Parts: sequence; structure tokens; C-alpha cells
Amino acid sequence: MKNFKYILTILFFTLFSTTAFSQNNIAVLDVVKLLKESKAAISMKDQLNAVAKKYTDEDQKKQKEIQKQEEELLRQKATLTPEAFSDRKNTFEKKVIEFNKASQAKRKALATAEKDAVTQIEDEVEKIVKAIIDSDKITAVFRKSAIILGDTSIDITEKVVEELNKKLSAVTVKVTP
Repeated sequence: MKNFKYILTILFFTLFSTTAFSQNNIAVLDVVKLLKESKAAISMKDQLNAVAKKYTDEDQKKQKEIQKQEEELLRQKATLTPEAFSDRKNTFEKKVIEFNKASQAKRKALATAEKDAVTQIEDEVEKIVKAIIDSDKITAVFRKSAIILGDTSIDITEKVVEELNKKLSAVTVKVTP
């Protein structure tokens, strides 16, 4: 009889806890897909790629100039005094250092602009997800990358992308080197 009461108690708590947990709704958001398919993310990538291409073209042009200057300096080595060559070599090295600093500043500005644009997208996505949580009575939203297996019916990615496309179809990318 004592074991019977114990089994009934465990059975009751098991059924009660299962019912309580079944009331909780969870959802999954595929952030990678969102950043591939949303208009805002595509707009951001296009703008960043255009600026990156511009910077790459500028850097390649400057690199060719620096290579020509280096070749000219090496040609002049035989005809210049050691002091004159040393002065020109130091001037050339300063140009190379300036070029490297400018290239690094451009890359940093591009990374900062990307971070700012992604933040704009994330802020809007957060608002959208909060609205979906309220309207669909969702208890928790997880990143799809954190889920091993799951029912596809809990994926709200399409819904979020659709809303994001309506509310934020493009972001302005500001790159300031």
C-alpha cells in the first residue's frame, strides 16, 4: 500500500509537470538565413561590397605606385651617394608605413560600418520577435544553431524575414575612414 501511494504521487507529479510544460511554446529563429534573405541584410552587403571594392582598387593602384618607386630607388642605388640613398630609402619606407596605416584604417572603418548596420538590423529584428512573442504567446525563442533537432513548425524565421522586409527594407551603411 505504501508503494502504491508513492507510485500514484510520482505519476501525479509526472502528469502535472508534463501538462505544465506543454503550455510553454518555443520558437526557433535561423539568424544565418535571416541575414542571407532579408532585404536589409542584402542591402547592407551590397553597400559594404561596393565600398570594399573601391578600397581594394585604390589600394592596388597605390601598391603599383609604391612598387614603381621601389624599383626606381633600387636603380638609383648605384648612382647615389650612400647618404642620399639612405635619405630616399627612409622617405620611401615612410610612404609604405603610411600606406599600410591607411589600408588598416579603411578595413577598420569597413568593419565598424558593418557592425553598425548589423546592429540596426538586430534592433528591428528584436522588436519584431517581441511582437511575435506577444501575439503568439511564445515563452522562448532560440537560435536555430542552438537546436540539434526540432519540429519545423516552431521556426519563425520566414515570419520574421517577411516583417523585417516590410519594416526595414534597406539600411544605410556609413563608412568613414
